[in-house]
Amino acid sequence: MDERVAGETFGAFMSVFRSSLNPYLRFFFQSNSFKRQVDEHLGATINQITNASLRSFVASYPENGSERQTIAAALGDVEDHITALDRLIAKKRDIRQGMMQELLTGRTRLPGFASTWAIRKLGDLLSYRQPGQYLVASTEYVDAGVPVLTAGKSFVLGHTTERHGIFNELPVIIFDDFTTDSKFVTFPFKAKSSAMKMLSAKTSVDLRWVYERMQLIDFVAVDHKRRWISEYSRIEVATPDLEEQRALAAIAAEAQAEIDALKARLRSARAIRQGMMQELLTGRTRLPVQEVAV
Repeated sequence: MDERVAGETFGAFMSVFRSSLNPYLRFFFQSNSFKRQVDEHLGATINQITNASLRSFVASYPENGSERQTIAAALGDVEDHITALDRLIAKKRDIRQGMMQELLTGRTRLPGFASTWAIRKLGDLLSYRQPGQYLVASTEYVDAGVPVLTAGKSFVLGHTTERHGIFNELPVIIFDDFTTDSKFVTFPFKAKSSAMKMLSAKTSVDLRWVYERMQLIDFVAVDHKRRWISEYSRIEVATPDLEEQRALAAIAAEAQAEIDALKARLRSARAIRQGMMQELLTGRTRLPVQEVAV
């Protein structure tokens, strides 16, 4: 970077850069070119980049200020779209959470349903299976094949080409016996952790309804031990009859599908932004520029 970029250090781990290239430079700092230079500089041992190091980085940019503004405006429009999608997804999640809190606890009933809900333990609603025969043998994952799952946030850890021990009695809830995290699964898979339980619906029980109801349970795992048999399966929940369970599950699934569709749009928008940055910040694609009068 040249004399157009000035860096100031604020504390041990933060710097502020001011430049006549802004706001173009802001997008360069998000680009693959910048990230590649960071990786090359850090190598295997260095864990900090100084201002002096950053000044040695190379940034390509058009000399024409109007062209820089045009590029920054185009990327800014996509960024605004991504921000709007993020906010909409967060809003839809909050709405869904509030709706589930009302419907799945019986505080608000659907039209046409009035029968009394029974108090039942989760262990009376679900049967469990140990994961032993479904555990993946190798964690050398590949890009395609059978998904390897965890009940935690990562969910899909990778894929395997192993063809034996694939769980395919679907749908199923996978449950982390230590953290009580759970996921609703509708596709064949292999498991990573021996602490995972596979939970299936018993007679006259809708599995999706139970899964959604489990997401409302406020259970704090304060120590490291297995919980399904000793604690979690004994939790009691108010349970409607099967017909009402199915109606509630359908509403929950529809609301989630709307959120999933928005997430797909968000992934697409992020991919578009990345592609635009790769094209526009390297000069491979040029935009028509209208000169700004001074």
